[in-house]
Amino acid sequence: MDLVSAWHTASAAVLPDDVEVWDAHTHAGANDPDGVVGTVPRLLEKLEAAGHAGAVVMSSMEPHGYPAANDRILKEAANSDGRLIPFLRVNPNLGSEAVAEAERCLSLGARGVKMHPRAEAFALSHPTVADIGRVAAAHGVPILFHAGRGIPALGEDALSLLESVDGLNIILGHAGVSDLSWIGPEAANHPGLYFDTAWWSTPSILMLFATVAPDRILYASDTPYGSPMMIATVAMRVAATAGLSDDAFRAVMGGNLLSLVSGVRPPSIGSPAGSDIVPHDPVVLTVYSSFHAAITQMLRGEDPEEAVSLAKLAVRVPTSHPYAAMFHAVTETMERIDFASDRRSVYVRPMVVAAAAVLTPNQPLPTF
Repeated sequence: MDLVSAWHTASAAVLPDDVEVWDAHTHAGANDPDGVVGTVPRLLEKLEAAGHAGAVVMSSMEPHGYPAANDRILKEAANSDGRLIPFLRVNPNLGSEAVAEAERCLSLGARGVKMHPRAEAFALSHPTVADIGRVAAAHGVPILFHAGRGIPALGEDALSLLESVDGLNIILGHAGVSDLSWIGPEAANHPGLYFDTAWWSTPSILMLFATVAPDRILYASDTPYGSPMMIATVAMRVAATAGLSDDAFRAVMGGNLLSLVSGVRPPSIGSPAGSDIVPHDPVVLTVYSSFHAAITQMLRGEDPEEAVSLAKLAVRVPTSHPYAAMFHAVTETMERIDFASDRRSVYVRPMVVAAAAVLTPNQPLPTF
């Protein structure tokens, strides 16, 4: 049994029947120095398996430049029967060359721009970033910035960029975790500021929905670094815990993205859910902390045996506990994970969805 698929299928019961799911953040490429390879055929297979209508696709890191990679992405999107929305990628350290590349690709049909402050080592205060922002705003397309690990804070520069470029829309990738603690509540005061959900840590996604209105949140997976089934499971469970209406679900899971790439800001819908969506049960918090420690070691390539053993022990709770059914499903998941596999995704991804279940205990559970 595919454990992630089982959790994804159960969790998808929270979606409105007519929802179209669009992933706002995926990559294709084979030259990223981190060794992660993603192909468009494999991406389309993953989207199909997850029941997604389509996705944004952009190049992964290309150490020797982006023009050829951008052309490849544009061609692959054009051949995808409408399932892929192409974003171009540029390195602002190239100055006017990067601005010209943005103009070229947008004139050829790209529907957004991706910039990566970690990979290309720049700050959002770089003057070329604002120049590219003006090009993006003129074409009515958003800019997606990496806002995850490996970078200094970029939130203040992001707000300054919005203030300096009229009509610009920016998406902070990876839930804006580099600054989310303070910038989430600020989103309401800054039209044009959006966040995607491409992050594995459930507390961060809970904080995103607690502090940011649904019309500013875009479901995204960061495939192939993440996966549609894994991240969609986390996003759906948290969104349901946040009490999203059917219309808000449609917005988060695809509607907001389709609006932005069409040059229209999504209409206001709902309010931030507030901190009540975060569970306070000490057993839940203790179990999640054990899972988080194990997943962190897995992602670092360290031996997680001791942390996994602790997580297995932590999840054994009395049958009288109000969340006993959830803990039983998580225990069953742990028993089926092949922690001896030489493929990290075999054990990391089911651990991520099981950990998400711990912090969203009232959402649907799979049967094994």
